[in-house]
Amino acid sequence: MNHNKQYCCELMDIFLEDERIPIIYYEAVKEYDIPLLYKGKITALQGIDYCPWCGKRLPKSLNDEWFSILKSEYGLDDPHSKEQEKLVPEEFMTDQWWKKRGL
Repeated sequence: MNHNKQYCCELMDIFLEDERIPIIYYEAVKEYDIPLLYKGKITALQGIDYCPWCGKRLPKSLNDEWFSILKSEYGLDDPHSKEQEKLVPEEFMTDQWWKKRGL
């Protein structure tokens, strides 16, 4: 298999694309999570710090920085609220905001 690795290892690449494997990567905050389900619905997320397959340390989540920058630069103190959600700049929905800032 000639696979161009995007994450820490080839298996992580494969399993992140497989909807049967319960691992989610949120590129906007560099966060890897395992969803916790109740009756088929996600009720919580468990962050993971190490790859389950190769054991490599995963990048630090930028979730705190995401909230901090939205508050300091855009005055959004609750960006997940219905009122403020529509005010979040598009770049903060992807990895562009942290790449632009060298994070």
